[in-house]
Formats: sequence, structure tokens, C-alpha cells
Amino acid sequence: MFRSMIAGVITALWMGMPAFAASDYPLLKDNPSSAHYTLVRVNDYWSPANITYSPAGNFFVLNSLKVSKIDALGNKVFSLMNSETTHLLPFTYYIATPKGLYNLARQRPKLERFEQVVNGSKTRTLTVDSFHEIYGQAYADADIVVYDKPNFEKGIDKYRAYMWIKGGWVLFYLSFDAITLDSDYDFGVTVQEYPAKFNRTLLLSDVQSKTYSAGNSDLAGENPRLMALLPERKMRYPVRGKLKLLQFSKDRVDETYRGVPVVFTGMAEHRLRVGKEDLFFREIALKAVRRKLDTQMHWYVVPAPYQDKTQVGFLEFVPISNMTSEGSGGVYALRRK
Repeated sequence: MFRSMIAGVITALWMGMPAFAASDYPLLKDNPSSAHYTLVRVNDYWSPANITYSPAGNFFVLNSLKVSKIDALGNKVFSLMNSETTHLLPFTYYIATPKGLYNLARQRPKLERFEQVVNGSKTRTLTVDSFHEIYGQAYADADIVVYDKPNFEKGIDKYRAYMWIKGGWVLFYLSFDAITLDSDYDFGVTVQEYPAKFNRTLLLSDVQSKTYSAGNSDLAGENPRLMALLPERKMRYPVRGKLKLLQFSKDRVDETYRGVPVVFTGMAEHRLRVGKEDLFFREIALKAVRRKLDTQMHWYVVPAPYQDKTQVGFLEFVPISNMTSEGSGGVYALRRK
């Protein structure tokens, strides 16, 4: 009798799709604001984004369905679609393509074509000795050396180095037998004999949940081995802005076990306090039996040494499905009005 009553209630809830609890607070997509701040969506893709900060250039790189440059004020100033052949090089502001690179440090990024391709599959003639001679000289002349993630579909050409030499880019395919390689998909390739030369970008951190803005990768906090390699682990991230859950109501049953509700969704009201100002908003959250409430969101800030250069923080809302959002999924930049 009890189970049939529960099942009837659940069916009614799903068939009727009742509205969530009313609130005067806006949704994230409606740009919550205070006297001097506002949250503006800079990425509407629902998958977790990789967000890094460039201390050298004082801007952010957001890597998701697109690679976007966000300036120190929180404005999107450049965006390029990711693809099978176009991607951001790990912990850099360089976008690699088959024809050249985009340098997001430029005021107006554009494709900078390779001036030379060395040791590719069609021209692979270097012996171990000649590789060290030619690559060693190129490395010495290069102001920038960046190694790509290994391309496992390219076989012999899977390891690539990009060099900025005398004002132009050179693509150099690495001879596996000539150097000591260590490759990891999240970190890219490292070469013991020829360390990379570039200004590394830094992950942001959600201080409250102790996670990093690393998107779907294990660097987000799920892989202790990789996390131990991050220099960010030794950095201090003071709380600039604090996200607080004010209220949650169980409005709908989303999952049951043998007729008993075990997962609920409902409207959650939030407050983001920045200085002495408050931004209020509402979004759907999840509550599973014997688990903490999942707000589906993170509040990311830059490390301590750079918080005087930018006041921008990022609120990421990643719904687990289209049933746990009112259309607000994505990344929001906190801007001053």
C-alpha cells in the first residue's frame, strides 16, 4: 500500500512536471547583480571548463567547446572553436592548428603560420646525432619552446614541439630515440634534455571545495598522483567572494529505489558576497540520501599574488542533465559595472 502510494506520487510529479519553488531571486542566466558587480555568462557549454590565468599577460583562458580569451575585466575578447585538429596547448595561451598557432597574448590573435616544418614523416632523415645537433641549435635560438600533448593517432609523428625562433614559428617533430620523453595527456610532453620555455598559465581554485578549474581532467582533484605534480598545490588562494547556500527545497523526486525516493531536486537560493556587496540568485540543486547537497556549481579565484591585478572570479554551473537546470548552465565572470 505504502509503495503504491509513493509510486503514484512520483508518477504525478513526473507527468505534471511541477514548477520549482517560486523566488524573487534571478536565475544565473538573468545576470544577477549588486550595486557594483554583475555575473555575466562567458561560456554556455554544460561540460566542466578548463580555466587558467596568465600572470604574464593578466588575462584568462577558458577552454571548453571553444577556446576563449577573457580579459582582466571579465570581457570575452577572442574565441575559437575547438576541433580534432585545433586545440589549446596544456597550461599555455597557444592554440595549435595544422597550419600554425594562435597566440592569445596578442591584442588581436590571428593564425601565425609555421615558417618551417622539421623532421616530419615526409622529411624524417635525422639520425640521433644529427637530431641533437639541429634540434639543439634550434632550441638555443628559440625564445619559446612548447610541447604538445601526444597525438596517438599519428604514429611516428605523435610528439611535436613548437618553437618561436627569430619572429616565426617552427614545427619540429621529435625523434623518440634521441631524447628522454615523459608524456601525460593532462600535462603534455616533457623532454628532460630540452625543458620547455614558456610562461605557464595557472589554474584557479574553488577554496571552499578545494578543487581546481581543470575541467574534466583528473587535475580537477580526483587523481592524487597528478595533483601532487601541480605547482598550484603550493600556492595560497585567499577567499575573494564567498558563495553560500541560503535555502533548498525538495520539489521533485528524481530517482527511487524499490519505490522509495532517494534523489531529490529542487530550487536552491544562493548568495555570492563580494566585499560588502551581495549577489543573490537561484538554481536547481540535487540532494541524494546520505549525501551532501550538490549545488552543481563552483566559485573560482586566482592565486594570492595576482588578486591585486584582477578582481574577476568565475562561477561555474554544470548541471548533470537538462532536468537539473533552468537553462543557465555554463561559466559566469564576475565583472564590475
